[in-house]
Amino acid sequence: MRYFVLGSAYVVRLDAGEKIIEALKALCERDGIGGGYFHGLGAVGEAEIGHFDPSTNEYGWIRLSGPYEIVSFYGNITAVDGKPFIHAHIALGDNTFAVRGGHLKEAVVSVTCEITLTRFRDDIGRKKDGTTGLWKLALEPDGD
Repeated sequence: MRYFVLGSAYVVRLDAGEKIIEALKALCERDGIGGGYFHGLGAVGEAEIGHFDPSTNEYGWIRLSGPYEIVSFYGNITAVDGKPFIHAHIALGDNTFAVRGGHLKEAVVSVTCEITLTRFRDDIGRKKDGTTGLWKLALEPDGD
């Protein structure tokens, strides 16, 4: 991973073989980023994406492999127990121009991935929801 900082913005480049979520977490841990958002584009050779089913409160996951263009990649950065929490969604286009997308668990860069990350001044927390088990944004004054 290579990056430079411009005020509150980070311009990040990942190269072939790097894992996107792993790299973002490492950057956030290294620079103490507990609040922000990002978007990006590029290409991946494999990815694991999911879809949350509210009737079961579980994710269904699929693994994709082959050349995929990142059509859209965005998400936010928050903190859980003092550690960065990356919530990302991705849309991936294949060589037939079909697009598949969902919640991104992880993806491996095949050529390059260019990410712009904006850091917030303050951290944003999350609280585990008792009904769904999801880590929801904790935005109220008492942390709920």
